[in-house]
Amino acid sequence: MSRFLIGLVLGIFSCVSVAATSEPAQDYKCHITASKGDKVVFYRWKVKDVNLNIASLPGKQLTASDGKKYFIKDVVECVPLSQEFTSDESKQLDKITLR
Repeated sequence: MSRFLIGLVLGIFSCVSVAATSEPAQDYKCHITASKGDKVVFYRWKVKDVNLNIASLPGKQLTASDGKKYFIKDVVECVPLSQEFTSDESKQLDKITLR
């Protein structure tokens, strides 16, 4: 009986600690300028780290569908996936991007 209670208490504490450390993540789409031209790319980031993640994108290496590698030169705009881009160029590019 005491083993059961100890196991139950430890189980509750582990669930509480996991729930406390998990932070909400959100899907984002970013219009980037790369060595292969402008593209819309998709990411899932923790909400609190969005600005840091956006700032760290230039210089990152991506791989095209043909296996060739290319680099992100600049980030034009990033928005949550459910929102529209603000610039017309980004909106047009988003319309032709496959999901």
